[in-house]
Amino acid sequence: MTGRTLYTNLASYPLKNRRLFFLLLAVLGALCVFLCLLGVYTFFSYAKENKDFRAKKSHVESRMQQFEREENTLTTKINQAAKEHKKNVDRMNSLIYRKSFSWVSFLSDMEEVLPSSCYIVSLSPSVGEGSQIGVRFKVAAPNLAELLKLNNRLYEMKFKDIRVISESQTREGFLLSEISVVYEKNS
Repeated sequence: MTGRTLYTNLASYPLKNRRLFFLLLAVLGALCVFLCLLGVYTFFSYAKENKDFRAKKSHVESRMQQFEREENTLTTKINQAAKEHKKNVDRMNSLIYRKSFSWVSFLSDMEEVLPSSCYIVSLSPSVGEGSQIGVRFKVAAPNLAELLKLNNRLYEMKFKDIRVISESQTREGFLLSEISVVYEKNS
């Protein structure tokens, strides 16, 4: 032998151009490296977003706990107020549900009873049983005759238990009287 190496290619179709295959292998390797770098970049960007999301999530959870505490506090206050005012609320609700009392009729009767020279300064209704209502009102009259006229009209109408609670004189010269009555609407 002379020192030359002999390359034997046992393939049925021998490679004609090895550079093409090395080029394809290099492109495939570069593509793999690019995809690996892209994967690492995506991993770290989503890791940062995940960290931000967890921080926001913990902030939202703390706010939710704060709102739950406030809700519990307000619910406790509502329950206490409901217990304190249950009797009055039930009484008013019974009137509303039964629709047994006509406020329009009551106010119309008050307007009819009141002489034209008098006017009501204040009106405080207190609901009674059934279709009754207790009313305390202050009326200003120019003189005693007009006040007596009002009293007589109250007796003639549907008003009962009429009581004059107090009387006083205003600076303008009007007679100011506080009157208590019970009104019952007859069906």
